Amino acid sequence: MIVGEIIDISFTQLTCEAKDLNNIPTPGRFIKFNLDDYTVVGCVTRYDIGSISEGGYPRALWKSPEEIKKQYPQISQILKGYFKCVVLGYIVDEKFVGCLPDKSIRLHSLVELANQKEILLATQNGLFLNSVLKAKDIDIIEVVPWMLFFAYLARGKDYYYIEQMGKSLNAYLKYDLNLLEPIIERLENLIMTVQEG
Repeated sequence: MIVGEIIDISFTQLTCEAKDLNNIPTPGRFIKFNLDDYTVVGCVTRYDIGSISEGGYPRALWKSPEEIKKQYPQISQILKGYFKCVVLGYIVDEKFVGCLPDKSIRLHSLVELANQKEILLATQNGLFLNSVLKAKDIDIIEVVPWMLFFAYLARGKDYYYIEQMGKSLNAYLKYDLNLLEPIIERLENLIMTVQEG
């Protein structure tokens, strides 16, 4: 299912316009798009919703979603959703390569959510964490727990995997407990929400 289209490229980071204002991929979600014979995999790091008018800012309407839809049917053309992503690598011949592709990424490529197999390939070692940790302007304390959580779910809730990635994360963060502890606390909270399921 297509969730967006690439509208800006800045080396390892992409900006996409969301297809559906009410279904924007949230931080930590794994996305993919095709680049010739490659499947490029990335991770959402941020999303925004705003007005398409220059310098415009949405205003409060003080109505329920149903009332807004009825009274302002054109609102989906006035407001747009955007999400930013970091490229983690690409899949070719069933193997994940944890670096930028050797082909330039194309504007207007259509973006989808990555499937379980693609998430498993992209997160088999800690290199994907480093891609996000080294990127600019990313709230790693919010994004990294969700990335690890989605990788954990793709593995059928394998807690051993989380322990291994925790060690990699600690090393990438240079053993900075001020960064590591809030990430681990958030991740543990997320895991607790699905442990009984």
